[in-house]
Amino acid sequence: MKTNTAIKQVETLALAAISYKGKIEAIGGVYDRLVQWAAPKGLINERTKMVTIYHDSPKTTDPSALRISACIVLNKPIPVEGEITRRTLESTKCLVSSLEITPVEFQQAWEASFAWMLKHGYQKSTIAPFEIYYNNAQEHPENKFIVDLCIPIL
Repeated sequence: MKTNTAIKQVETLALAAISYKGKIEAIGGVYDRLVQWAAPKGLINERTKMVTIYHDSPKTTDPSALRISACIVLNKPIPVEGEITRRTLESTKCLVSSLEITPVEFQQAWEASFAWMLKHGYQKSTIAPFEIYYNNAQEHPENKFIVDLCIPIL
């Protein structure tokens, strides 16, 4: 797994989101609902970015009680309805690990990112860690995600 890790200021992201509580393996179905809402509004194209926000740590939270937000980055204001809410991730300084990985490599990638953070003397802020996806893995020749793992730091 080739990782490019750096400290970056992540720009403010305006998001449409679905909040979810449960096992992380079920987040795909939440994203399916988000895409069903977004596609008719013209929000799904080759420049679409998705974001997953982890409000709880899988290391310390019961798997059935994990709170996660599945999000799509909005480039313009769009009315939201039903289970879709508007959320803003304010610009923040993050440890960013840029990767091209398969779904089974995510846990190892997160663990390596947190280890890098500690080794280099950084401290996690109170802002929840998140992932920014730049592609649809199903359209990748090796079914890989092009993703940034972002750990907000002090």
